[in-house]
Amino acid sequence: MSLLLYGIVFEDTLLTIDPELQIITAAGLAAVVKANDTEISREPAVVIAYGEQINRIHQQTTLIPIRYGSELANENEVIQHLISNALHYQTRLAELVDCEEMGIRLPIDSLEDNQVSKPISGYDYLLARKRVYAVPEQTEQQATVLNNALAGLYRQQCAELSVFNGRRTYLLSYLVPRTELPLFREKLRDLIDSSFISGPWPPYNFTH
Repeated sequence: MSLLLYGIVFEDTLLTIDPELQIITAAGLAAVVKANDTEISREPAVVIAYGEQINRIHQQTTLIPIRYGSELANENEVIQHLISNALHYQTRLAELVDCEEMGIRLPIDSLEDNQVSKPISGYDYLLARKRVYAVPEQTEQQATVLNNALAGLYRQQCAELSVFNGRRTYLLSYLVPRTELPLFREKLRDLIDSSFISGPWPPYNFTH
């Protein structure tokens, strides 16, 4: 029977968790896990329930959330994982203390707009593919304006190309101290359409 990982917290954290979950400690850290004897389900309801468990833990303490599907074979492997990654996890937890993740999805023109219909050479094809995966200058400029306008209200920021509802977007993620969250959200609403805003969430994009 394997153990499904939910998240990593400091060892001395007091948590209220569901009976099906358990806590394994080592190296000043604690892993929240669940015994699993079946194949990892990809059913939406199961994935959503997993995310809800992580959010309940996140509301209680600083948490490094683990993306769905991460398993270790047994308790000894969990302990060794904590020991081997202790410095990384301790550092990340210190950076994430009392923070939430907020996201902004900037829409990007469709892939077809950036493609060459019939590349005449391998070089032309590579250029076309490069344009497909590049961030348009206008989008980068918009991201810079947002970053500057929100400066001082977030601790870290990262960005990546992603697909959301079948459309390419440029996802801007912000690690926001909870004390700054009301002002951050207020300023954000003045800067961009609320339909592009998501969060607050556990800090999934700030765990590496």
